[in-house]
Amino acid sequence: MSSEETMVSKLSPTTYRTLTTQLATALQTFQSSDAKFRVLKTITTTDLLPHDPIKLPPSESPKTLFILDSSFNPPSIAHQTLALSALANTSSTAHPKPHRLLLLFATMNAEKAPSAASFDQRLTLMTLFATDLLSHLKEIPATHSVPTGIDIGVTNQPYYTDKSHAIDTEATHENYPSQPAHVHMVGYDTLTRFLAPKYYPNFHPPLAALEPFFSAGHGLRVTLRPDADFGSEEEQRAFVRRVESGEMEREGAKREWAGQIEVVPANERTGVSSTRIRRAAKSGEWEVVGELCTERVAAYVRSEGLYEGDDRGAKMA
Repeated sequence: MSSEETMVSKLSPTTYRTLTTQLATALQTFQSSDAKFRVLKTITTTDLLPHDPIKLPPSESPKTLFILDSSFNPPSIAHQTLALSALANTSSTAHPKPHRLLLLFATMNAEKAPSAASFDQRLTLMTLFATDLLSHLKEIPATHSVPTGIDIGVTNQPYYTDKSHAIDTEATHENYPSQPAHVHMVGYDTLTRFLAPKYYPNFHPPLAALEPFFSAGHGLRVTLRPDADFGSEEEQRAFVRRVESGEMEREGAKREWAGQIEVVPANERTGVSSTRIRRAAKSGEWEVVGELCTERVAAYVRSEGLYEGDDRGAKMA
């Protein structure tokens, strides 16, 4: 058994820290550069081990890049559900294959300050989550949309439009030579922020800032929220229809953008909050953590005591 295989499968504190050290070094290299985006690790379908990223052959270069952008603090079954909903959907023909999944972590967030797990620990959580996710996908007999691999990426850009631009301009030749369309997998609450004029004060009208994103063929896959706080499912769909009907044209949104916003029904599993997991971990409720996280993620959270020191109770980044 190789050292990397041992690192992923034995789930011991020593091997966790070996992976974390590797990711910390890669992150430091990125942060000391002028780059705005970089893939740090890749999990492939062939051996489920974390590799340094390599240039993809044309046959494996994706035509659709699904992007799950989060603070991963920690990754949960909500993240898993978002990914599986897209990647294990055999009936979907809207997104050309091959597919690839990018787990993206922003070292600079528009609304949140870093807290709890450190950045290198978040990247370790993402890598373990990717391994769990790909293992699960490979076990689904009817799946025809299993991605060629899962990339662990970082960016220093706070907004979705800037993140996609950074991927387009800095990763195209190395990681994604086929210039794939980006499909950001988000929850309804994220969509409302994405289309909120207040985030684009330097554009007139403000939502004109989104024109390059949609013109490049990128889009969103929006999972409606089961939480009553966000309104009924019909009320959430009505918000999306405001784009299609032209109600948001005054703010700069074009009607045709609605065709690039895919709406997915609510799923109770997507309502799981990372805050709940952190509180359970702090209280030593490991059965709860195990129910709300994938296997390797839950084991790492417990082994490293990631959230033992968090006693603020407030929602964290």
